[in-house]
Amino acid sequence: MLQLVLLLLGIGVLGCQADCNVCALPSSVACVSDTQFKFCNNNVLVDPVNSCPSGTYCTGSAAICQEDTSLKACTGCVQCNDQKSFACLGVRTFALCLGTSVPSAITGSCAPNYVCNKDNINICGSASMGSQATCPLVDDELLTTLSPNANVTADVYCRYVQKAGRFPYGMNATTTCRQYIYCFLSNSVWYGALYTCPGSTYFQSSTQLCNTTIPAYCTSTVRSLSLKTLRLF
Repeated sequence: MLQLVLLLLGIGVLGCQADCNVCALPSSVACVSDTQFKFCNNNVLVDPVNSCPSGTYCTGSAAICQEDTSLKACTGCVQCNDQKSFACLGVRTFALCLGTSVPSAITGSCAPNYVCNKDNINICGSASMGSQATCPLVDDELLTTLSPNANVTADVYCRYVQKAGRFPYGMNATTTCRQYIYCFLSNSVWYGALYTCPGSTYFQSSTQLCNTTIPAYCTSTVRSLSLKTLRLF
């Protein structure tokens, strides 16, 4: 009987689903995207970013990477919260949901050192006070905030991603949606270059090619709200 109880407890632990960007027990890792994780030291995330094997997802449980998509730790990003009031679009960005299940084009940003958490009634919480971002850290830092004015270069992006191929550059339909980053490995070092699609074409991440269809995530009509109006301070 005791062995059966211990076995059931063990299964329960293995099935525990962690939160995104949160150091989880018993694995002592934090999932930072659907397929990537960092190890934790004293509840602090430690570089580098590690990738799960192909076809598996980060769960934060004892068996860190598993094929079952229902166990993924990083869920909830770009999804309206239970109150249908807002959705986190990135670690520091959000959109109002206006009572529906679909994020609207009305967006805003958290103050410096604050992160968006869909369970926070104030939308943004202080990272230094322990507030956790709903959206994957890796995706936000390397994709959402990447722009011509950002400090993240194509080389830095590719050294984080550590995958060969072409990747979306931004979400602005008139500018960055026409561009993509090409990552390649040379002498054991990852490098990247920024390219622009020819003519009036847009980069399609699904095919890694440029064509005339505007990707669904691209927009040129997003309106920003004042941080003070939304009381994010």
